[in-house]
Amino acid sequence: MPLATADAVRLRIQDQARPAYEVRYGDGITTRFELPHRNITSATGYVQPGGTAWSGTASVTFDVSGFVEFTTIIPNNSAVNFRYVYSVFSDAEISHFTAVGGNVAGAALEAVRALRFDGLRRAKWAASDGTQYDDTAALQALDRLESALRLEAQEASSAGDLTSWGERQEEYL
Repeated sequence: MPLATADAVRLRIQDQARPAYEVRYGDGITTRFELPHRNITSATGYVQPGGTAWSGTASVTFDVSGFVEFTTIIPNNSAVNFRYVYSVFSDAEISHFTAVGGNVAGAALEAVRALRFDGLRRAKWAASDGTQYDDTAALQALDRLESALRLEAQEASSAGDLTSWGERQEEYL
């Protein structure tokens, strides 16, 4: 069974769904928690109300942006166990990449451009405590990947085009 275009794009950019597990603790006031990931596709939340047994919570809402909202306040020091699945790009972003890119290679190219733009914001920094971070190697890898995908997308878009083949006939002699 062939993959749908969105699944082929996700496979190409290695953006398959990833499982995650997070434990937070209630403070007796908060009903909303923020998870460290966005683009949550499925999730469950369980509360350990003072005892040792986890109980499923039917009164929890997960937002794709990574926020979790309970309809009741979580008691102070009660553990909340979240199990969820997330991805780097949302389905809407993958659809946009596909529409703009025109094919799987073009969509992958659009995803790389989005990652590259995001990487420019944090390419290199240093904190006052001496901690340093240098992401320039990742940006260089994204540059190389973008070049390769640009060439592949151009070749894929001209495949089957007899006019372009005829005009470029001399290249094949």
